[in-house]
Order: sequence, then C-alpha cells, then structure tokens
Amino acid sequence: MNVAGTSAGAIAASLVAAGYDAAGLRQVMFDADYRRFADYGFGGRLIGASLNALRRRGIARGEYFKEWLRDRLAESPLKKRDPTFGDLERQDIPAEASIQHREAVRFQLRVIASDVSEGRMLVLPQDIEGYEDADGNPLTADGLRVVDAVRMSMSFPFFFDPVTLRKDGRDHLIVDGGLLSNFPVWLFDGKPIHRPTFGFRLHPGKGPEVPYYAPVPKPLWEAAMVKALLHAATAAWDERMQLATRVRTVTIPTYDISTLDFELARADAERLYQSGLDAATEFFRTETRYLDQYGQTAPGPAQLRQG
Repeated sequence: MNVAGTSAGAIAASLVAAGYDAAGLRQVMFDADYRRFADYGFGGRLIGASLNALRRRGIARGEYFKEWLRDRLAESPLKKRDPTFGDLERQDIPAEASIQHREAVRFQLRVIASDVSEGRMLVLPQDIEGYEDADGNPLTADGLRVVDAVRMSMSFPFFFDPVTLRKDGRDHLIVDGGLLSNFPVWLFDGKPIHRPTFGFRLHPGKGPEVPYYAPVPKPLWEAAMVKALLHAATAAWDERMQLATRVRTVTIPTYDISTLDFELARADAERLYQSGLDAATEFFRTETRYLDQYGQTAPGPAQLRQG
C-alpha cells in the first residue's frame, strides 16, 4: 500500500507507512500534547515568538515536532527512530509495470512540499534530487530522512520556520505543501488503473463541504486580500481536479477546530476522530463510482462490497 499527504496529511501518511494501524493512529492522536508543537522557545508566545519572527522566518521553530515524530516512528512496527525513504522502498512492484508507474509507486510514502524560492511544487522524496542540506551535502531520494520531508510539508507559512535547503549556491525556502497542492489524491494515478486511490480531506464546519468564499472589504482590505490570495494558491489546482476526486474522497467536517489549534482538548480530539469515522463509514457504504484524473472509471467501494 502506498500513501501520500500534505501538511497534517503528511504526518498521518508517514505513520501509516511506518506500520501504524487505525487503533495505533487513534492512540497517537489522543496522546499528543499539541501545545508543545508551538515551540516558541524562551518567553513563550509573548517573547519567544517575537524573537523568532525577528531572527527566523516564522514564530515557531518546529524542532519539537521533529523529535515527537522520531519518537512515534521508533515506537512503530518499523522500529526506526530516523528512517530514510530507502527504508520505505517497495520490493513488490510487478515486473511488467512501466518505468513511469514504477517510479511513482517506488516508495510507500510521498509527501508534498513547496519551494517558494523557485515557485515549485516538490513531490518528495523524488524531487529532492539537486538540493543540498545546510552543510552542502547532496540530498538523494533514498537518503532523505522521513522526518525532514514531513517537517518541510507541515511548515505552515509565517507560523513555522521554513526549512532552508541549498541549490545552485543559493538558499531555497521550503514550506507547507498545501500552498500548491493540499490534496494530492491524483499522485498515484496511472494507465491503466493499477489500484484505486482514496483520499481523506478535512473541511471546516459541521455539515457537507460548501464552496469557499473570501470577502475582501474596503477599507482595510490588505489582510483579507492576502488571505484570499493564499487560499487561491492553495486550492486552485486541487479544485480544478475536483471532478476526478469527489467520488474517491472522504470529506471530514472539523467543526470550529482550526489547523493551528494547539490547545486541542481531549474532547475535541474525540469529536474529530468520530467525525472521521462517521464520514469514512458512510463513504465506503454508499459510494458506487470511481473516477481518476484520466477519466478512467471503475466500481466504487460500495459496489465492490455488494459483489
């Protein structure tokens, strides 16, 4: 099984690739101390965040997250605290698979990040080729650390300090993959359909997902315009692909809980879990169609169950 994700989805995907099952993921979710993810440093949000904004390019450092993920990977069935993508390379790809398909599914995990210095979407680990770390060491797909890739993907702009890589003698800032593709369900599509791909997408509110609308009032329009532009950059490609993703996507309401809600209480975590469980149960019970980005169709999960 191959998994992919962006931002929070990259975190979940990395844990699945490391061998966590549904029960294990549920326990990880409930045990996490989300407040520590906002690692402002000395002085907390009042002082530390301000100092980080001056010295870095975000108000939180993102270092606690890396240690947290390493601990979870060490506790996983993979039993490695700092695995590379080479540890997640598949050995069961059919010999008759095309070179393109073989490369697309070579690693059990793929995550999306954004190189804002070059205006480029990175599908990791393959797209790390050509970059160097801060010490000038060349980075490779096989040698890229899973924790480093996920840290790139979840680097929410302005909040977390971007990951800095080197390329052609210049710094490149790598941030949240959601800036360019928040929902990469298309990533494993191939001709013909080798295996169906299903996605899980979070959306605000408590009912069915509704189209996003960003009002830009006058005066004091600047902040609202920046927010609208960021959403357009984040969602435009994925919404363009919506027809090919709707019938293979579980959409999960998150109520009033935001992406950067690091004060998440146990009751809210329980509510999010139940929301996801209910949405997935209903989807796999009722969806009879399957469609990919190439227009290829196949029976949906409900139809397969009936068969």
